[in-house]
Amino acid sequence: MDSKIKNVIFDLGGVLINLDFDSCLNAFRTAGFTNIEEQVRQMQGNGVFSRFELGEISPEEFRDAIRKEADESLTDRKIDDMWNLMLLNIPREKLDLLLELRERYMVYLLSNTNQIHWDYAGEEMFNYRGFRADDFFEDTFLSFKMHLAKPDKAIYEKVMKEANILPEETFFIDDSETNCRAAAALGIQTHHYHIGEDLSLLFD
Repeated sequence: MDSKIKNVIFDLGGVLINLDFDSCLNAFRTAGFTNIEEQVRQMQGNGVFSRFELGEISPEEFRDAIRKEADESLTDRKIDDMWNLMLLNIPREKLDLLLELRERYMVYLLSNTNQIHWDYAGEEMFNYRGFRADDFFEDTFLSFKMHLAKPDKAIYEKVMKEANILPEETFFIDDSETNCRAAAALGIQTHHYHIGEDLSLLFD
């Protein structure tokens, strides 16, 4: 780790949280949403999923849009449960690492996510050893609250400004090479994370 680094920014899904796209997509297909995979994987543009991630529509509007595409009788709870099937777990060693890093660095979260996923993650994934989500990070930067999403350079610039941190003193970990390149273009040091990698080795 570069000795200049004072700040570490983590992505959420795919870096901290293990994901299961297939279970989520299969549940929606079973409920009648036949082109769910195409719409979810196209997270750019004006689709319901990208708009939800950018906070342009509320959870209520998201659920209504799902009912129009799938089954009008789906309850809010059923839709949330299907949607949250995408989120598996955060391994305990990653939670322990976050707590350890907080003793040495300013630790932040920067995620393209939506309110339903974040509410679920906060309740289920970060509930650990008496800690809650806010205990693991100095601050959290979430696309649905910021109305911006990676890899738009504006989201990185806003993080730098609001956290009052410098790019050259910041290390960003993401599972998307595109997102890493966008951050690196602003002078942020980056690491492209791959599934199964031991994150602790980055901080030896």
